[in-house]
Amino acid sequence: MDLWFCTQTVASVSAPVGTSAERVYEDLRGAIIGGEFPPGERLRTEALAERFGTSRTPVREALMLLEGDGLVEIEPRRGAVVRAFDSNDLVDLYEVRAILEARAAFAAASRITPDELAALDAACDRAEALSGSSRRTVETLMATNEEFHGIVVAAAASPRLTGALRTVAGIPRTFKAVFWAESDECRRSLAAHRDIVASLRAGSAERAESAMRLHVLTARDFLIEVMRDRQD
Repeated sequence: MDLWFCTQTVASVSAPVGTSAERVYEDLRGAIIGGEFPPGERLRTEALAERFGTSRTPVREALMLLEGDGLVEIEPRRGAVVRAFDSNDLVDLYEVRAILEARAAFAAASRITPDELAALDAACDRAEALSGSSRRTVETLMATNEEFHGIVVAAAASPRLTGALRTVAGIPRTFKAVFWAESDECRRSLAAHRDIVASLRAGSAERAESAMRLHVLTARDFLIEVMRDRQD
């Protein structure tokens, strides 16, 4: 996996100087990715300062970092707005993720610890034990999937790679829910997770890289299929 993207984005994802700004950044980022603030919603500095119990300055710093992450747009006279993604944006996100996460798997193959492998096994076990497509099940699958990918990225032990991946984490939760509610896609994804774990346990960097890339690109292909069906 090429790392050209890391050098372009790492500056925009550095942590805020103040702890208040860092806290606001992390909490607001999670709320946006989690769908609490929908695309197009205006993020009012005063309201956010009240919500997070801080002054306006840390909120402004956090919003600037979120703009660097690609989650927020700061518009003249309108202020900060949650960014809306069109279909081309989403395809791009998946394709960049395929590059970066494959690289993370490659690096993790030689660095992952037994505890991290055990955590990946446990995540797979929990996801495979779920059944149905209720909202609670889908939410749990999404959370477990995020945990799985987070463990692999952490095992790569690359701060620059971690920073770059933060900029492509803004895939709308509504699409993720559609993906995990689809039984065939869910089964394929969980099987891919097992392949990735097996590759990491074997210490095969090339195999882990290939398995992760295929896994992410399969999700991209599902997205393209969903968009095509909606246009028909």
